[in-house]
Amino acid sequence: MDCKERVKNAILYRKVDRVPAGLFGTHPDYEAGLARYVGCNTIEDMYRKLAIDVWHTDGLTYKGHTANYRGREVDTGKALYWERNPFPPFADLTSVEQVEEYQFPTMTDYDETDLLKNIKEHEEFALCTGINSALFHNFLYMCGEMNGLCYLKSDPDIAQAIIRRITDYWVVYLDRVLEVAGKSATFVENCNDFGTQRTQFISPQDFRTFFRPQLQRLYDTAHRHGVLYMQHSCGAICPIIPDFIEMGANLLNPIQISADGMALGDVVAKFRGRIAFYGGIDTQYLLPEGPAEKIQSTVRHALSLFGLDGGFILSGSQGLMDDIPFEHAVAMLDPALRQN
Repeated sequence: MDCKERVKNAILYRKVDRVPAGLFGTHPDYEAGLARYVGCNTIEDMYRKLAIDVWHTDGLTYKGHTANYRGREVDTGKALYWERNPFPPFADLTSVEQVEEYQFPTMTDYDETDLLKNIKEHEEFALCTGINSALFHNFLYMCGEMNGLCYLKSDPDIAQAIIRRITDYWVVYLDRVLEVAGKSATFVENCNDFGTQRTQFISPQDFRTFFRPQLQRLYDTAHRHGVLYMQHSCGAICPIIPDFIEMGANLLNPIQISADGMALGDVVAKFRGRIAFYGGIDTQYLLPEGPAEKIQSTVRHALSLFGLDGGFILSGSQGLMDDIPFEHAVAMLDPALRQN
């Protein structure tokens, strides 16, 4: 069973020969260090040695810079809308017409060369093709966080218009990405952190009123291309997981188990068979502190919730960072743990 089949089977709750693994959200510098630690010359060789199945590509290139929420239009100095902007364009709106006048980037500003190269060089892996489509974060960045949250209550029509315009952009972008990727993409990701450590940033009802209808457009776009869909949201999000399932999410990430109500066993008990899980091994305490024996015991427990019947991709509950010793990363990813 190759990486693509293994990951697809896991997402769809079909039999796997071993539980797949990924390193979502982990910076390439950490991956390069991990590669050196295990005696590999490249990150790709490290993936093969540690039996990591999911490769996360970047997206299209915007005037020389990958189109993610850290992007910046450096040639003109204009801050792009997904960046934390000291002068948010929607900070002081009084009408929907002002929202409609704002000029978003168009696809003529993007280049597909780097994405195609990344896909071609990593086709042996299951590809999560790069698109963050961070509607919630874009909304807060474009308005300023306090303004954005106030709009939801004081000017809901303006809030709706902003979120719709942001989604208009991401739908076109996602269409372009999936046209470029073709049949190479196994799944795409949607990164919207609706949870804090204790609860949600906004109420479930406000999520359903303002964000769910627009997120649904992205889900539908991916499924129209025949691609599986991963919903990423950190934090305590248990009350809105049923929404993600109803909308058609195939995969939930990252399962931040240190957040309230997000213990892996509890979440799996509630939603097993309705959505698959990617993550779930604590990066806040367990992986930084160890020891390796405790990490492997925790991994064994997580794997025991699924066996080889699918439903799980092993990874950290966040991207791996420099506070996690490489020894602990290797302990989590040990291929021998995932074969029975």
